[in-house]
Amino acid sequence: MQQVSGESIERDGAGLWLERRGAGERHLLFAHGWISSRRMWDAAIAKLDLRRYTIYRFDARGCGRSDRPTDGHSLEGYAADYEAILARIGVPVTVIAHSMGGRIAQYLAARAHPLIERMLLVAPGSARGSRGNQRHRELALDAFGSRKRIARFVAGAMRRSVDEATREVLIDDALIASREHWFGWYDAGRELDFRDELGAIAVPTLVLAGASDPLASLPRLRTDVADRIAGSLFVVLRDCGHNVPIEAPAELAGAIDRFVP
Repeated sequence: MQQVSGESIERDGAGLWLERRGAGERHLLFAHGWISSRRMWDAAIAKLDLRRYTIYRFDARGCGRSDRPTDGHSLEGYAADYEAILARIGVPVTVIAHSMGGRIAQYLAARAHPLIERMLLVAPGSARGSRGNQRHRELALDAFGSRKRIARFVAGAMRRSVDEATREVLIDDALIASREHWFGWYDAGRELDFRDELGAIAVPTLVLAGASDPLASLPRLRTDVADRIAGSLFVVLRDCGHNVPIEAPAELAGAIDRFVP
C-alpha cells in the first residue's frame, strides 16, 4: 500500500494542501488545471514506481482540500502559491503541470526558479494573454454550481471514454471549487501576456498534447509554447482531448519515465 502524508502550507493567510508519497531519488511535483484538484493525477501516479520517485501534488487555492480565500486568484497569486509549495519541498523537482498549472509553470520557469529542473507541460495554457470573448466567458462561467452543465463541459473537453467513477471525480472537484477560483482565473489569471519571456526558459521541457484537444489546439501549443521554449520536445497523443491525465494515464506515466533521467 502506498504511504501518503499530507500537510497544509500557509501562504498569505491561506492553507494549501500538499501531499507526498514515495521515497525515490527523483522528485516530481504535479500541478492541476482550472476547477480541478490533485485527484486528477490518480491514475497516472498509480502507474509510477515509488521506489524511483518521490511524488508531490497539491490543490490550488480555492480547490480540493486547500482553503478558499477571496483574493489571490490571479496569475501572480497562483505563482506565489506554487513558490511556497516549492520552498516547502526544498529540492529540485520535475514539474508536471496540466492546463492552468502549465501556464503558471512557464511563468515561474521563465523567471529561472531555482527548484524547477525540468518541465512536462500537459495540454498547457499558453503564455498568450487572453480574456476570451464575452460569449465564451458566459458559457464557461454559467456552469458554476450546476452539475448538469459541468458534466457537459467535462464531456466536451475529452475525446476518449472514461469510467463513470473517474468522470464523477472531475465533476465533484469542479462543483466544490470556489466561486473566486472559477471567476478569478478566467478574468485575472489569463490576462497577462508573457510569451516574449519564454525564450529565457533554460530547463528541459516536454509539451504533451492531445490531438483532438478542443481547448488547447495543436497549432497554438506549437506556436505559443513549444516553438518559444528552446530545445523543447513536442509530443502528440492520438485521439486524445484536453484532460490527458484522465484520458491517457498510461501514456503520461510512460512519458514521465522516459523524460526524467
